[in-house]
Amino acid sequence: MTTKDSPLEDLKAQADNIATMLKNAEAGVFPQHIPNIKKVMEARSNPTIKVGIVMDDKVLAPELEWATIRGMSHHELSRWIVRQMREQTTDVH
Repeated sequence: MTTKDSPLEDLKAQADNIATMLKNAEAGVFPQHIPNIKKVMEARSNPTIKVGIVMDDKVLAPELEWATIRGMSHHELSRWIVRQMREQTTDVH
């Protein structure tokens, strides 16, 4: 687990995993080991998805549009997640 003050490489690793799951879900790729896979599959029919990011000191639940996920590279999405984790929020464009 991590906190906003965790080493950057730890936050990046966690954010990379989350970004990979989101990019895969947006593309319709659903590995069977993902918890609540049916909910993620159903969420694709909505314009947005609420993402749960669990950390030691907080739980984040940002809501993202699928179009935003589709329009961002994996690297951009991961960087955005790290900013959320570090409470350095900015608008996503």
